[in-house]
Amino acid sequence: MKPTAEHIPFLDYFRGVAILSVFLFHSLGGSFVIDHLPWSGYFPGASPSKSIYLIFPAAFGFIGVPIFFALSGFCIHLSHQRSANKDYRIFFIRRFFRIYPPYLLALLFFAFAFYPTRLDFVSGSSGDWNHFATSTKDLLSHLFLAHNFSNTYFFGVGNPAFWSIAVEAQLYLLYPALLWLTDHLGWKKSLWIVGLIEIGLRGADGLLLLLYPMCHFSRWFTDSPLCFWFSWSIGAALADAYLKGASLPFRSAWSFLWPLLLCGFYFFKPLSPLVFTMAALSSTCAMAYYLSRPSPTLSLSSWRSHALEHLRWAGIVSYSAYLIHLPLLDASLDFINWAFSHPLHPLIQFVFCLFTWLPILGLSYLFYRYVECPSIALGKRVIKKIQKTTPAFAVPLKTMSV
Repeated sequence: MKPTAEHIPFLDYFRGVAILSVFLFHSLGGSFVIDHLPWSGYFPGASPSKSIYLIFPAAFGFIGVPIFFALSGFCIHLSHQRSANKDYRIFFIRRFFRIYPPYLLALLFFAFAFYPTRLDFVSGSSGDWNHFATSTKDLLSHLFLAHNFSNTYFFGVGNPAFWSIAVEAQLYLLYPALLWLTDHLGWKKSLWIVGLIEIGLRGADGLLLLLYPMCHFSRWFTDSPLCFWFSWSIGAALADAYLKGASLPFRSAWSFLWPLLLCGFYFFKPLSPLVFTMAALSSTCAMAYYLSRPSPTLSLSSWRSHALEHLRWAGIVSYSAYLIHLPLLDASLDFINWAFSHPLHPLIQFVFCLFTWLPILGLSYLFYRYVECPSIALGKRVIKKIQKTTPAFAVPLKTMSV
């Protein structure tokens, strides 16, 4: 695949795989209440619901997030390096309008308008100041994309999927530091540094689980952007080699080891914190493989091609789908259980979740078309205006002091 191509088609399929994986993972969690087998010491124990084994592969749907992170690192660096203007203000304005306005609208909708998830500021007969303060704190932490540092953010606005948006934004702030490292040390040494940071932090979490299986570090530690820096940066390293026409990293005969380690670590609790890193490495290896091949041409004459086209379309609207799917999925499950006056069997609930995929994807397209696309267009207009008014202000990110 030529690095001069503006659009890399297979990335849309990867995004489609990522959002579908996340959807299946949340469907499993919503219908069975658990999204993985309960731990019994260091290893998984038996599930109270035996039917979960029929759809157990959905438990690996969490890999959608590391796929998104590796893709993000690749696309962000690719876009920045191709840009004629490397003014750091332009970079951050572009990223702001790419993710924040759609996120903000989804946040406000689920916090104030969507009944199942809206915040309650006046709980109790006479009002509860502590409850009001907690709800306000949750909302503010989400508004400033700092909710991943709070141990209570899962119980705040009602969309746990928002955690990764905060981490993603914080990784953008670390991007200049990554460029500074690569400018002074090169990519290989820089990846060793950020890799040691991420694996060191995750390893510390695993060591705690080894010594005290029932303990876990606070979320301000486990959801810090430093715990995801390497998983994001390897995508950027791949993009850099791709643009330069150099030998692609993560493209070797040993690439199959990362998926094997992912599966092995998943079933051993002290190593489970490293699963995210293994999934990101597996995703980056897969991207390197497809980058080294010619772009495929699809003939829409078979069911397989139609399925791939659906996956591509899901990838295009994947960010919008990620923002809105989880509260809608949970509300749909609540409705179907209410309609039958009692909770249905978890396996039936899971099948029902699968039927909500197309309606949720349709709503995601509307959100993409009328929120996400206008936000991107607005960002381009703002950047164009800045470039016209201050053409001389162009400080490359790699020369910034950090």
